[in-house]
Amino acid sequence: MIEVKHLRLIDTVSKVGSLNKAADELCLTQSALSHQLKELELKLGVEIFYRNKNQLLFTKEGKELRDAGAGILDQLKGLEKKVKEISQSQLKKYVHGYSEFESRRLNNQAKTMSDLLHYDSVWDENSTVLEVGCGIGAQTSIISVKNLATNFTSIDLSESSLTKAKETIDALGVENVTFRHADVYDLPFDTGSFDHIFVCFVLEHLADPTKALLEIKRVLKKGGTLMVIEGDHDSTYFYPETKAAKKAIQAQVDLQSKNGGNANIGRQLFPLLKDVGFSNVHVDPRQVYVDQSRPEMVEGFIKNTFTAMIEGVKEEAVNAKIISSLEMEEGINDLLKTADGGTFCYTFFKAKAFK
Repeated sequence: MIEVKHLRLIDTVSKVGSLNKAADELCLTQSALSHQLKELELKLGVEIFYRNKNQLLFTKEGKELRDAGAGILDQLKGLEKKVKEISQSQLKKYVHGYSEFESRRLNNQAKTMSDLLHYDSVWDENSTVLEVGCGIGAQTSIISVKNLATNFTSIDLSESSLTKAKETIDALGVENVTFRHADVYDLPFDTGSFDHIFVCFVLEHLADPTKALLEIKRVLKKGGTLMVIEGDHDSTYFYPETKAAKKAIQAQVDLQSKNGGNANIGRQLFPLLKDVGFSNVHVDPRQVYVDQSRPEMVEGFIKNTFTAMIEGVKEEAVNAKIISSLEMEEGINDLLKTADGGTFCYTFFKAKAFK
């Protein structure tokens, strides 16, 4: 009957003193918040607040609910802290890993896909952009150079990745990026801190992308934009097609799912963004097509990006008993054969939305 959102509503009103301020804190409209309150009072059959000289005061029943709810919310915060600690301890299970091999692959992918994915990754001069999940700085090095008069704050949960990202940006001589260690589920920024937010290849790794998007929305200014880029492994098709190659790709998808992610999240961007309250959502599918008439893409995408990604998870997928070592080897070899006179297609999805 009583949901966590109701307890947070009551707790927030108790702290800020009005529905209007509470709506801002919770990133909701005042009408949506009033609807939640009426819904709760209807369910309980009691009034929780009453007005006295423009002040919102608790009824006797409201005080009891407020006090009991505060204890429950404290317990939830403790649980979330434990989950966060577990999440940080499991960073090594991140499906792409943090090896030198993977660092090279991510940089190759960023360079190869730069024109396709980032020709419109442009923001206003002197605006502030939060890059969520910068990793080793593969995307940071592209968007920061394209927007030298824009101020970037790039965050990641991995300290080692942040170190590599900073080294990359320092080597470029770029001075418009500040790096911070942060968790997307609990961003260390005030509500409405940034003009724009950029998220690339992050949601696919999250167990709760909706929760992350709500936190991202909180720190975005009203009228600000969110830009999200994700892939979708089920959009992959190629020639010559073999069962072994398809099985190797599916092993990566299954492994990512086992680790709490979703390798096919690209197709879900529109409903995800709409459901958390973003407006004017537009999703642009961007297809990669490769054949031998595009030799730079044969090397850059088929070999050094996609197949390298599958190869990079071989050991973990085999250890997880998702696929055998021989099956994985056969699948990787068959994927490489598409680079020798074959064709390869993959689709990325780029979304833009407003708060």
